[in-house]
Formats: sequence, structure tokens, C-alpha cells
Amino acid sequence: MVDLGIPGRHHRRIGSGAQYSRRCAARRLGSAPEAERVAAARHRGRYVRAAGEEGGELMRRLLLLFVLLVVLGLPGLGFTAAPPRQGGALVYALDGSPDRLDPNLSGLRPAQIVFFQIFDPLVVRDPKDNTIKPWLATSWTVSPDGKTYTFRLRTGVRFHDGTAFDAAAVKFNFDRTHNPALGARCGGCAVGFYESADVVSPTTVRIHLKSPWAPFLDAASLFYRMTSPAGVRKVGDQDFGRYPVGTGPFRFVEWAPNDHVTLDRNPDYNWAPSLFTHQGPAYIDRVTFRIIREPSTRVGALQSGELQVTTAVSPQDFQRLARDPRFRPIVGLAPGSPYNWAINVTKAPTDDLAVRQAMEWGINRDLIARVVYGPFQSYGAYRPAYTLLSPVTWGYDKGSELYRYNPAKAREVLDAAGWKVGPDGVRAKGGQRLVIVFNAWEHGIPELVQSELRNIGMDVKIGIYDALTVNEDQRKGESHLSPLPGARTDPDVLSAFLHSRNAGGGGFNFSFIKDPALDRLFDEGATEVNTAKRRQIYAEAERYAMEKAYMLPITTRDNVSLESAKVQGLRFDATGFFPWLYDTWLAP
Repeated sequence: MVDLGIPGRHHRRIGSGAQYSRRCAARRLGSAPEAERVAAARHRGRYVRAAGEEGGELMRRLLLLFVLLVVLGLPGLGFTAAPPRQGGALVYALDGSPDRLDPNLSGLRPAQIVFFQIFDPLVVRDPKDNTIKPWLATSWTVSPDGKTYTFRLRTGVRFHDGTAFDAAAVKFNFDRTHNPALGARCGGCAVGFYESADVVSPTTVRIHLKSPWAPFLDAASLFYRMTSPAGVRKVGDQDFGRYPVGTGPFRFVEWAPNDHVTLDRNPDYNWAPSLFTHQGPAYIDRVTFRIIREPSTRVGALQSGELQVTTAVSPQDFQRLARDPRFRPIVGLAPGSPYNWAINVTKAPTDDLAVRQAMEWGINRDLIARVVYGPFQSYGAYRPAYTLLSPVTWGYDKGSELYRYNPAKAREVLDAAGWKVGPDGVRAKGGQRLVIVFNAWEHGIPELVQSELRNIGMDVKIGIYDALTVNEDQRKGESHLSPLPGARTDPDVLSAFLHSRNAGGGGFNFSFIKDPALDRLFDEGATEVNTAKRRQIYAEAERYAMEKAYMLPITTRDNVSLESAKVQGLRFDATGFFPWLYDTWLAP
């Protein structure tokens, strides 16, 4: 695959180095007032943004500011002149429990945050410029027909169990991922495209695809993380997620379910990609991921010094602590799919297009975003979403924003479809009441949507459960609505949620839609290597899916976290969500 030339992400941390940042921006931009204005507006915190190719002038400006304010010359992101310190233990709070630590069998974010430290990919997307760079592979070539990728591999790499990483291990991983018996939960993998892998030599492997697949290297950077063949064989496919073995900078120590996961530094690690600031083992001796579901408890532990990083900060805590010099806020504007709700088209009454379209018109996204996420919006995070790709994703199509808040239109559509208002205000048709069942993992937005849809005659029944329960409910198709964000840098993320091959099994098509017209567009977009043509194809797919109201976009879904000011060098991958702890160290 030819690299798409996508503009880079936007990372910001501004605190003790704000004056330096302002001088840097003024010097590079040639406009001191503009740089001063931007730097002053963002005087504290770290800002992460993934910019799309079609983001317009604002996106291009933000990309430039990202480069100016943080990344170039500031690899540690902590604005400190002190050299990195070896040693210490980092405690990182998660808002939910991993289901398993197997990159092939988990799509839950808490699990991904952990196993990103354990497993390395063949290639990596550099957040600075969004280009694909080597990791476990040193180089690669693509055949003229776009169907064969030949990777040359690093030598001297070993898994945590001491076995060698080689071409046979790569073949094992690709074959395992695409073995239907495994039931891999990998919506971004080459499902339907992967054919086979050949071991050319211990350091060379060829991956054969059935047809060209443009997102392949992007998928390789995120989803194809190398597991130890010996480790898998020792405990079996289903138990490997309890005893993970990779090549990463941290190795698994223990997992106390619903309490913590502990990783120790890999003392043999010496194969980091060039985008990191050092070689050799990680700086931190130990990382403990504590599972703390209550937001106030996570923040309290951060304030007391029990932990150094916490995810999923509430807007109120964020607003309160953003200016506290003991902490730094982290805001990541994620590319890919925003906070969409998949609408189950196989279950009445959401099998009715009129019902789905009325839902689109019937919710006030701007109000929801302001009420639930107000303090985040000054950072550009958690904005209303009107279509299926985040505005910072290349390929985002503003023309697919078909539904603005219009409750009168929603009522008109329902009236025309025969859904009549009953004495209790709930509509019915043919004896069936317009009842919508929605199971979610958090309060806030569901209750507001419930109120909005009640206003147009729908009765929404909400259940709040842990993420594991919701995930199982989604796969069984028992609800009408399923929360479904998906961070990814390629617009092909939409096929993970809407292509028929991803309906059921390990896929993420929780709308359970099987639409040949949409499948054709996704297949064309995936096999087209010309970026401009791909953009047109995905724009058509996005508009078509919105016309059919297969999903209900609510807000952008961004990463909002807090870190102790002692934390230095914490960086995130190109999606803005997943931390790289390899360069991270702790100041005294």
C-alpha cells in the first residue's frame, strides 16, 4: 500500500514550558500575535489531535500548531531539561476491566491500553507525520498488483518467553488471526482479503492478499501485534489472553481480575522504532494498571499520589484540576468513528427506516454535547457528531451531515409511516408500541437521548451495565441501540461497523445490516489505492449509510485523561487513545 500522505496528529502539552512554546510558535509561524494568541488560549495541558486530509484550513492550522508547540524538539513532552531517570513504578488507572489480554480476541479499550505495552507490531504509524514506519519489520515492498507484501524483519528480537521472533512467528500470527475457529474480534483486520503467508527465510516473510487492500499497513500498525507462538501453544488460544507473551517493552507479571494488571520492564528490549527517543529497555521498572470504575475515586487516587495517570476523567474533575500545577490534562481528538450508536435493523421497530430517521432528527446533539461534556469543548473535544466519521479523520464528508435537530420533521416522518401517538404520548403502529431498548456502560447521554426521543413519541428503556455485559448483549443483538466508538486513522473503519462480513461472529456490525450496495462501496474503497478516489468512495458510502440511518452519531469520542506533573515522556499512538509507556519516566 502506498502511504496515504495523511496530515499528522495534534499533540499538546503546555505547562511549565509555555513560554518556550510561545517563542517557538512565533518564530516558526512568523506571526508573533497569532502564536501568542494560540499559546495563551492553550496555556496548560496536553492536546492531541488527529487531523484528516479533508479537514480544511482549520485542520491544517491545527496540524501546524501541533508540530510547533510540542513535537519537534520536545520528545519528552514534559518541557523539562532534566535527563530521563531510570527506575520507579507507574500506576495507571483504567475505567474498566480488560476482558482478555490477547490482541486477537479483545476489542475493549482497557485491554488495548494494557496489551499495547506487551505486544509490538510489524510497523507503526508515526503521530508526527502520520507516515508508516518500521518496528519489528525493518522494511517492506509491495508487489505491482498490490496483493503481496514482503517484510524484512529485525534480527535479535525475542519474545518474553525467550523464543525467537522470526518469519515463522509472523506467519503463525496472521494465520491465527484469520482462522475462523479462533473467532478473532478484529474489525480492522483483513477479513475477506487475507490469503496466506509464506516464510521465505527466518528474516523474510510474504503476506498474500486475495485482492489489493489499501488499509493493510494501517491495520498492521494497530491490529496485527505479534504474539508468541510457543506461548499460545502452551496454554491454548482461549487462555492465552490470561498469560500473554509478546516482544514489547513490558512483560506480563500478574492479573487480579477487576483490581489490577502488573507489567515489568523487559530488560532485553532493544528494538524500539526510530520515533521513540531512546533505545534499550524502558525507563520505568514496573507499570500497574489499576481498575477503578468510579471517576471520583480515580481522581482522588491521583490527587493523593496513589497513581500517576487516569483515563476517562469527568468534565467536572477536568475543569477543576486542569489549572492545578500538580497535574496536566491530556486531550486526544480521535480519528475514525465518533460515538455512534449502531441501530439494529433486524429488530422491530428499528427495522423501520422512518423510525431510524426520526431518531436522527429527534435528538439535539449540540445540547447533549454541551450538557454532558461542556468543559472539554474549549479543547475542541466531545463536539456534536452529525455523521459517521470524526471531523479529524481524512475522508470525512461534511455533505453526509444529513440530520440536524428538527423534532417537527421527526414527528412528520413518524406520522407518515403510520406511527400514531397514544394516550400516554408513546406512538404505536399495528398494536406495537414504539419501544426502544438500549443497554449502555455509562450514564449521561442515554438519559438525555431518552428524554429527546420521548418528546417525539418513543419510549426508550435504558439499562446501564459494565462494558463486558454490554459487549455480550451487542453480539447477541438483543438491544435496538449499541454504543460503538472506534478510533482509527483510516475511513475503512466504517466497514468494520457496516460491512455484512462483520455482522455476527467476532465482527462489530451491531446494526446487523447486510446491504449489498454498501458492501460494494466498502470493497471498492478498500481495494482502491488512489487516495483521491478512495475519498470519493468513502464519502459516497458515508452519505448512503446516513440516508439509511444505519447508525446514530451523537458526539465525537475523544481521550480525556489527567497525569501527574511528575510524569514525563508519556505519548500516545496515532489514534490518540493508546499510550506508549516506553519513553515514559518519573521526575522526582
